[in-house]
Amino acid sequence: MTRDLSRLALAFTGLIVACSMAVLGAGHAYASAWTQPKGHGIVIIQDDRWSANDGFASNHNQFRFPNNGQSYVNETNVYVEYGLTRKLTLLGNFWLDQVGYKNDYSRQENFGFADQEVGARYKMRPLGFLGKPWVGSSQILVGFPTYKLHDVAQPLGTGGASVEVRHAIGRPYKLFGMWSYIDMSGGLRMTTGRGSHELRFDATNGTNIGAGFTVMVEFSHIQTMNNAAIYNYGNPISSTNFDLTKMRFSLLKKLGPVSLQAGYERDLAGRNTGDGQGPFVGIWIPFGGSSGHWEP
Repeated sequence: MTRDLSRLALAFTGLIVACSMAVLGAGHAYASAWTQPKGHGIVIIQDDRWSANDGFASNHNQFRFPNNGQSYVNETNVYVEYGLTRKLTLLGNFWLDQVGYKNDYSRQENFGFADQEVGARYKMRPLGFLGKPWVGSSQILVGFPTYKLHDVAQPLGTGGASVEVRHAIGRPYKLFGMWSYIDMSGGLRMTTGRGSHELRFDATNGTNIGAGFTVMVEFSHIQTMNNAAIYNYGNPISSTNFDLTKMRFSLLKKLGPVSLQAGYERDLAGRNTGDGQGPFVGIWIPFGGSSGHWEP
């Protein structure tokens, strides 16, 4: 009986870590303060490889997964913006995930479409009072699951729908004589199902270093509001109430009309989630003409 409970706890540890990462996939930070010009848009395709041998416990302390355990997420994300009018931009955020957990005794894995998002962004005065060169916008995203939740060893998410409202501000500036931009946003995500409501904060800095290269640094933080379902299986990661702070560093190279991206992400701090890292690559494809703000 004790051995069975131990195995169940190990399996559930991997399940919850994978669930957390599937939810966090939407944390990629793009320049959200700007809207697209009418008829213009961009498609960003990114492929991430994240893995963790450690986790953050409920007290934020790090711990090692037992029996050489490893949680991993291989994720493809397609992000789309389209300027419907001068002030209104339509958004789409689509995810295809492979999530798994393995240790010395077992391996569990699942592959499929995860939580998808559609929404819109509207150009507004930043914070209601900031003037130029600051720009601002408010947006709404509606998320919905496209996967089975029950009778699945590694669910692709926590299930349920979500609605997120967010306000963003940004501006161009010069950093050591190089054109740059800063983009900051904060939002509230309300969820149904087993997930927790979330406060989300993102910040992105891009700097054009010349020769078609742009350096991007992104920080994101998710702070849940602790209203999710709580599980009690004796494992350190015991609920879908979690927090996570992560950083992404990447380099973009402009090649004709498109830009290629290569970077690395690292989890910095958290609670009830994995402590992982991994590389990512991407391609940025504008259409309808250059919108300008994607290049500082």
